[in-house]
Amino acid sequence: MVLAIRLAVPRHRIGVMLAALDEEGRVLLLRHVFHPHTPWGLPGGWLNQGESPAEGILREIKEEMGVTAVLHSTIHIAAQTRPPHIGIAYLGRIQPGPMTLSAEIIEAGWFPPNEMPDPLSAFTKDAIKAARRQRS
Repeated sequence: MVLAIRLAVPRHRIGVMLAALDEEGRVLLLRHVFHPHTPWGLPGGWLNQGESPAEGILREIKEEMGVTAVLHSTIHIAAQTRPPHIGIAYLGRIQPGPMTLSAEIIEAGWFPPNEMPDPLSAFTKDAIKAARRQRS
């Protein structure tokens, strides 16, 4: 039965992201080396096998920026097509401390609602809108 399920049930990659807002309502965005069409996006990445979404986003935050975060609620989940995956976004807060960006991150910045870099993916825009709604 387990083999039949493994062979017959489709598998999906799962991506996790963090919408972190500061006290002024600005959102943290990272400019990624490996995202040429939409270089700016929320911190995040792919889940490892056997990893929960919460574990995955906390690991990605540590790997990409050298900091820790406090997770709040899941704010957005959507099927994505490029590449095919399920995206999960959390609302959270970055813990105080110096950021050390990994080699896959060009820069990090806190952006107010009216000064977002362009282009942003639809998923990123939707997650930011959901974070702001929940925060207000």
